[in-house]
Amino acid sequence: MADIRNGTLCILGCGNLGIAILDGLINAPAEKASDIPFTRYIACVRSESSEKRLLERFPDSLDKLSVRRGENVQSVQNADAVILGADPADIEKVLTQPGLREALSDKLIISIAAGWTRQKLEATIYGSETTAENTAGRAWVVRTLPNIAAQVSQSLTAIEVSEPALPERYLQITTAIFEQIGKAVHIDPKLMNATTAVGGSTPAFFAVICDALIDAAVAVGVPRDLAHTMIFQSMQGTATMLQGGMHPAVLRDQGTSPEGCTIGGLMVMEEAGVRGHIGRALREAVTLARLMETTEHVNDTRH
Repeated sequence: MADIRNGTLCILGCGNLGIAILDGLINAPAEKASDIPFTRYIACVRSESSEKRLLERFPDSLDKLSVRRGENVQSVQNADAVILGADPADIEKVLTQPGLREALSDKLIISIAAGWTRQKLEATIYGSETTAENTAGRAWVVRTLPNIAAQVSQSLTAIEVSEPALPERYLQITTAIFEQIGKAVHIDPKLMNATTAVGGSTPAFFAVICDALIDAAVAVGVPRDLAHTMIFQSMQGTATMLQGGMHPAVLRDQGTSPEGCTIGGLMVMEEAGVRGHIGRALREAVTLARLMETTEHVNDTRH
């Protein structure tokens, strides 16, 4: 394992999520930048339009950013660590390119690809999963799951705690990368499928709830642009209080009074089974995540 200092990070498949990570690293505030051992970045893309998009997005960073098209193997050779950001459908093709396995030797490869387990990635590269007995000459693969909020540096990123254990320095580097775009948590492998939904699907669920509240606000006379401001600020304030340690039930109770409008609305939600349906929606998302890997669970919504 190399001790990376002033190193080069390659993002292999730099799409929307890769761009968000790149932006967080390149523009990291001074107090966080010291945690990142990279001073140069390589963004690998496969189309001219993607290349142009990156060049236009980072015009002032081209002294430390190289955008390459069709040079995956050379880019990995020139890097100290790799973020695997290719589309899940393309990963097998990317990882089996001649020369790539050799280029990855002893390097850290961080996968942000949904649906690909660490074992599956290792088997694709080497023909078998990595064990404590065969680590020599192999890449150290770590599976991560950021979510869409990475685009505004508010991602929740799950980092799999694997066996054999990732070298401590590589785990520190991986954590530091994702702390630039939000919050990172370390997760047992058995929880990664659940986390796919709990961390990855819930932004869409919150968006639907917000959309419904906005429409209802318009229905009672609030202009739509003002409804946007009200609902989004209310949601942000709620999240801030909850992140500060307040229990959801306490927040709910503090916001209600006897015969008040809030308790009236809450009773409608209870009568409609909103709580149960939201819970089932999350369980359904987790079930589908598990089905991608054919892993059943007692609380899945289908068998």
